[in-house]
Amino acid sequence: MIRIDNLMKVFRTEEVETTAINNISIEVKDGEFVAIMGPSGCGKSTLLNILGLLDNPSGGSFVFNEIDVTNFKERHRTNLRKS
Repeated sequence: MIRIDNLMKVFRTEEVETTAINNISIEVKDGEFVAIMGPSGCGKSTLLNILGLLDNPSGGSFVFNEIDVTNFKERHRTNLRKS
C-alpha cells in the first residue's frame, strides 16, 4: 500500500527555487495498478523517484506498507528497497 498526502518536492539553488511537484495526494492499495501520465516536465520522474525510495520529498507525507518513510535517511531507504 502506498499513501502520499500533500507531497511536495522543491529543488533549490542559490538563485532559483523550482517546485517539481506540489501537494500531490494519492492512495494505491495492494493489487491496484496505476498509470502516471502527463506532459514533459510535469514531475512524473520526480514522483517516481520518491515512490521508488530514491529521493525524499520536501514536504507532505509518504507511507509505504504502513511505514512512514517520509524522512528516511539514504541508508534506511536503501535497506527498505532491498527487502
